Amino acid sequence: MNYFSRCCKSSRLLEPKFMVVCSMLFFVVGCQNSTVKYNMNEQQKIYINETTKNYGGLIEIYKQRLKREDTEETRHKLARAYYLSNDFNAVKRVLEPIIKNTKNDGILILYGHVESRLGHNDTALEYLNRAIEIDSKNGEAYNVKGIVLLKKRQYDAARFAFHEARENFYDENKVTNNLAMLSILNKEYSEAYKQLNILYTKGYRDQTILHNLLFTLVKLDKLQLAKSFCIAHKLSNEPDILIQELRRIEPIDAIKFNEVKPSQSDNQKQYTIEKAAEQLASNTKTDITIKDKNATKPIKTAKSVTPTTKSSINAKLSNMSKLDEKDSSTKTNLVTNVPSVSAKQTKQTKQSTQTKQTTSAQSTILAVRSGEHAKFSRITFETENKLSKKNYSVEKISPTEFKLSFYDVSLPAEGINPIIKRISGSDRDFATIKGTLTAEKTLILQIKTKQKSTVKDFYVGSNSKGKAHCFAFDFYLEKK
Repeated sequence: MNYFSRCCKSSRLLEPKFMVVCSMLFFVVGCQNSTVKYNMNEQQKIYINETTKNYGGLIEIYKQRLKREDTEETRHKLARAYYLSNDFNAVKRVLEPIIKNTKNDGILILYGHVESRLGHNDTALEYLNRAIEIDSKNGEAYNVKGIVLLKKRQYDAARFAFHEARENFYDENKVTNNLAMLSILNKEYSEAYKQLNILYTKGYRDQTILHNLLFTLVKLDKLQLAKSFCIAHKLSNEPDILIQELRRIEPIDAIKFNEVKPSQSDNQKQYTIEKAAEQLASNTKTDITIKDKNATKPIKTAKSVTPTTKSSINAKLSNMSKLDEKDSSTKTNLVTNVPSVSAKQTKQTKQSTQTKQTTSAQSTILAVRSGEHAKFSRITFETENKLSKKNYSVEKISPTEFKLSFYDVSLPAEGINPIIKRISGSDRDFATIKGTLTAEKTLILQIKTKQKSTVKDFYVGSNSKGKAHCFAFDFYLEKK
């Protein structure tokens, strides 16, 4: 009788030692199976959320993983998910416990990138230089460093950094666009045009590239081609006004850099339950008004492309003869600083006709717009009649929470959801937006900002058509 047979006798199977060993084996195997199954489920969720760019879902997964096991890798992934959802302070909060001693150049680049986005350029350079010390061949580190140096107006150093990024095989298109931006800042418009046209003829239609190319055409005094280009790509409903404004503004006052940031649809930008519901409720296109400090008239902008017109414009650009540089002594504006230029648009006249309700016309809201300016984010309300202090109130609940109340109002036919969606489009400073309309017809908007803020409210005047009154609420970051 072999050993196995002896051990498997019925009397042997009932011995306490044998039963304990078997129980332990079953327990270990069961734990391994459940762990493998758990990890597979988590990986599937991560894959789905990454594919759909559901950054809120990724945040929740990595937060739960961090509770189970606090590792540098998990903190890095959680911080990146926060970054993709534009919550930069959360990125710093997650990385601060490890940033001092980390040897991960990717973490240092992310942290430096966030510091730059928050306006702390000197601090950003410290972390980027640390990343380069760890890996001197990291092209992304050089590219971000070049952007930070541009913000500090150290143009020669920025050019060197961009060339280093290119030498280390960082994204050629991003580097080319950033070099074109540098040429624009130096008022070398012909050189900027050549660089941008390379990307355009390759088929790239990124909004940053389109607006920079439009700007170079304006500065090279190719106004007719600039207007056709603007109309073809639907960069503005009022191309003449936009072109005139682009001839006057200083680049440094309106600059936006081609930073490493993914394009996101509305439901990717915000992940709170309230905002997700609001965004799904309406698919209507939205208006954004952009107005710089020297502008006399708002500029409506839109994002779309007409294929047939675009082809003809492409041919004109490709076959364009050598451009003569014009006098560049006039003030310039780098087009890439108009973050709201890529917003969707709907017709205001249609909204105006739909707002003719039975309620009082004194507080009839015709349209709501939202946009980001260099130093503040603005929410503008258009009403049939001019609002007075009796028609609304502004209440500061906390340093980052505000309540706007509008009394006895009539909303557009689409209701409250499009209003919330439009305000949500300016996500640089705003974290969440909630809205309700009470039985007494009081519109209450609860706005949470990403940093401590103050609000200034004032009457702007009539809109461009003179048929509505505009009232603005500007959200400024509190000075430290």
